[in-house]
Amino acid sequence: MTSMVDSTKSVYIIVHGQRHLVDKVKEKLAPKGFGVQKMQNASLDKAGHPGEYVAMVWPPMAPREIIVNEIIGSNKSENVVSKSESKGATGMGAWSNVEQKELYRISLE
Repeated sequence: MTSMVDSTKSVYIIVHGQRHLVDKVKEKLAPKGFGVQKMQNASLDKAGHPGEYVAMVWPPMAPREIIVNEIIGSNKSENVVSKSESKGATGMGAWSNVEQKELYRISLE
């Protein structure tokens, strides 16, 4: 798994308002090859770029795992459902137009 990760790229953390999980998510991502200095909270105003990563706790109301995705593109001109959305995740704000590819999942426990 860590061989797929480019540690120079940013990873955006989405915790669905559950800020108490941010440090736990960072602790789980670091051993997978993500640089702690490259981890940042996702913003609804600005999405990431192709080649960067998203780590999102799932499901939103009672998270049990972290879904790690790579950003593979943008669908700014049309409202296309991303690969993660087709599996139950929905993008909001700037993230609604970001196409992602799931890499793997990490248990929060």
